[in-house]
Amino acid sequence: MARHGRAYPAPARAVALPWSTLPPPPGNLRTVSVAPTEVAVAWDAPPGAVLGYGLYLDGVKLGADQTGLVFTFAGLVEGGTYVLAVDAAGADGRSDAAWIRVTTPDATAPSAPAGLAVTAADRYGFTVAWDAASDNVAVTGYGVYLDNVKQGADQTGLTRAFSGLVAGTAYTVEVDAVDAWDNRSARAVLAASTVPDLPPGTPPKLRATAVTYTSIDVAWDTAVDEDPVTGYDIAFDGTAVAVNQPVLAASFPGLTENTAHTVQVWAVDALGQRSTTPALLVVSTLDDTPPTVPPITLEVGEEHITVEWGPSSDDFGVTHYEVHIDGAVVHATPGLDYTVDGPVLRRHTVAGLTPGADYQVRVAAVDELGQLSPANTVNVQTSPLPFLPAATPVYRIGAWAAGVTDMFGVLWSVTKPAGWASTPPVSPVVGELGGVDGGFGGGGRYGSRVVTLEGEAVAPTQAAMLAAKQRLLAVLHPRDIGLLRVADALHVRQARVRLDQKIQIKDGGSLSFTWTLVLRAADPRRYAVTPTRGTAVAELPGSGSCTLDLAGNYPSIPARLRLYGPIRDFTITHAESGTVMRAMPGTELPADPEYSLSLELATRQVWAHVPSHVWPVPRPGRSALAHLPAWFMLLPGANTLTLAGQPVAGEAGAARLVVEAFDAWR
Repeated sequence: MARHGRAYPAPARAVALPWSTLPPPPGNLRTVSVAPTEVAVAWDAPPGAVLGYGLYLDGVKLGADQTGLVFTFAGLVEGGTYVLAVDAAGADGRSDAAWIRVTTPDATAPSAPAGLAVTAADRYGFTVAWDAASDNVAVTGYGVYLDNVKQGADQTGLTRAFSGLVAGTAYTVEVDAVDAWDNRSARAVLAASTVPDLPPGTPPKLRATAVTYTSIDVAWDTAVDEDPVTGYDIAFDGTAVAVNQPVLAASFPGLTENTAHTVQVWAVDALGQRSTTPALLVVSTLDDTPPTVPPITLEVGEEHITVEWGPSSDDFGVTHYEVHIDGAVVHATPGLDYTVDGPVLRRHTVAGLTPGADYQVRVAAVDELGQLSPANTVNVQTSPLPFLPAATPVYRIGAWAAGVTDMFGVLWSVTKPAGWASTPPVSPVVGELGGVDGGFGGGGRYGSRVVTLEGEAVAPTQAAMLAAKQRLLAVLHPRDIGLLRVADALHVRQARVRLDQKIQIKDGGSLSFTWTLVLRAADPRRYAVTPTRGTAVAELPGSGSCTLDLAGNYPSIPARLRLYGPIRDFTITHAESGTVMRAMPGTELPADPEYSLSLELATRQVWAHVPSHVWPVPRPGRSALAHLPAWFMLLPGANTLTLAGQPVAGEAGAARLVVEAFDAWR
């Protein structure tokens, strides 16, 4: 057989395809920027030799080839979608095209909806409609706003209903159009209102149901309204006293007798509307006579006026008395005052007044209706100072003073003061005295204060000079204790002193002499002139507190306490030091104010006070305190004292702890 005959087919041969010489397509075709009317693109150069690049917009070649790797397609339409292509030209032909699809943004907002109008309205809502807006591409929806608040998502419809609104109320409705690119048109604006609701009618049958000397009660019937009436507004004498109260009645206590009053009532419905015209009622309290005039007597000093008065009577009963100075109430009392000096009946001292000044003093009795007794005003003048201040400070003992010109024309000047303004020496020992009713020695942390005043006196005449010497020598007897009062620009303070040395006088001229006054204060504290007082009232079983604020800087400030019943097994707590003073178990005080305990914190003395027919003078009362009693002193700043204890069987009333302290400085 033939080698290559049919019996032996020819062997297969590999045939090589022809090698392409066309360039590859441009790589990484991408947008550089996209604007409403143009798109910039860029691409990477393919490998090999490229003669240029062709640019195509939706398959249409744009001009001649370019060699750059960036091109901007301009003149496009907002919101249009385009196919952008690039191919590479080589020596043997053009590559395949690289292409991307791009949509230009829409920057043109739709037109504002026209024809916005109310198509229906009732008391609780309304419906609005508008014409379709236009857009360069297409309107996709509408935003609806009520009083500048967007109402949910955009909608495609051309109407909107609002519900749940308030009757008779104006609202602002706004509608804008939006396209696919969220371009929003200007808003169409419409003022729309719900249908007004009629207010409730006037409450019928406003009437007085009870009238006394000091109160008025009124009532009325239910008002009529198309909506439920929720309550009533009430005015008394033109002042609102209740708002939307549901009750059909009102009471007005604490009024003045024989006085006309006006009551007005409006009905209020669920929409907050109230009657156009209120129900009106004018009614007067019953008439009564005021208390009788209490008789008064006065005792006048330089800086105080003590007022005493007799009882007043009234058909309703006198509740208390008021002491008026120049028309202002300075003290109110039921008649009996509890003081550290004991119970005081219808007497009060007004302190801190100006020497030589005119005052109008009145005591008024007040009854249960708040009526005051007729005026019993007395015009009075406080005693003038027996000198005229010439310098500061002014030092005074009794009627004599230095730093002044006295009533005889003598000028008393202090040339060298010592010991008053400085801190006294520290005392190393505070001795405890023996005995159940003893005290302790010393003035506290500091020793006694020595005050030396050196000065000069200049008299207008020889006789006045001689008389001035006699007055100075009579200022203080060596065995007596006097009150040194020092008034400077900021304070008036005082101390109890006695002569430490003989008064020295030396002539300095025909009408003058020098003098030296050496005084010793066993208690070194410089005290305020006016005390600070407080009263703790305890309803038992329970407690009551009072707080005294002291501005001085002495580390321990004494106080006087007076305890009144009814109380058993009392405790007195000083909060700032944590000290608790306790009664001896079983100790009790009755409600009668003639029975009391006084406690002197300075001397640690306790005195029991009983009616004079039981014992004529106070008796030692230290045994009323538990052994050993916890004594304390007040501190600079706030001092809170709390009274507690148990009630006394068969006794009614509140227990009282009266506290009095004079502010003290080093």
